[in-house]
Amino acid sequence: HPLTENSKLQAGLRASIRNSNSTSDFSFFDASNNPVYNPLLSTNYISKEQVYAAYTTFSNQIKNFSYQLGLRVESSNYEGHLPDKNQDYKINFPISLFPSFFVSQKLKNDQELQINYTRRINRPNPFQLNPFTDYSDSLNISRGNPDLKPEFTNSVELSYEKTFRNRDNFLASVYFKNTNDLITRYQVTENDIITNKEILVNSYINANSSYVTGLELIGKNKINRWWDLTSNLNLYTSKINISDAN
Repeated sequence: HPLTENSKLQAGLRASIRNSNSTSDFSFFDASNNPVYNPLLSTNYISKEQVYAAYTTFSNQIKNFSYQLGLRVESSNYEGHLPDKNQDYKINFPISLFPSFFVSQKLKNDQELQINYTRRINRPNPFQLNPFTDYSDSLNISRGNPDLKPEFTNSVELSYEKTFRNRDNFLASVYFKNTNDLITRYQVTENDIITNKEILVNSYINANSSYVTGLELIGKNKINRWWDLTSNLNLYTSKINISDAN
């Protein structure tokens, strides 16, 4: 809804319901080269994910100064069922708020300063939640973790942009990202139920938090009428905090 010539209000609702049924059948070849079905390694996984959200944003421009404020409210839940193993998993993610803001100031000589902040959510996908062990790749045995929680990321970025007369462009950004309950890969050692030998299984856990700070420089230069060159340099440092030292 346009409020004035330079301001507007946006709002919306979103609902997403995803049902999936994943079946994996494993067989071994016997001495006569006939496939023999193995029920221990086979699985039928049924899952249902529901996401409900509402959002609103307000944007306005005053001469060379512009800004946008936003807020999203979101709730979701996840259900998983292994009918052959008689196992059920259910996760209700709490109602969460996701604010955001964007501020821009145009300067003289085609220069511009920008600062923005966002809070985002990244939910584990069905593959990461499926608790069954996948032996299809003997070099990369994997298993999901139904206790995974979504990760939440807060991002702040300050940018400077300069456009030159020949339309060349230079952009410098300083950014900081903090993620809580970071979804990360994790390896566990256990005995293989087939060979009874020790194997590594790749799974997923929530780390406590992660931090990323960096400087990104981007330049776009017009070499001639048919050739553009885009250069990028990204310097950053990152840290992951986790309770389990193993």
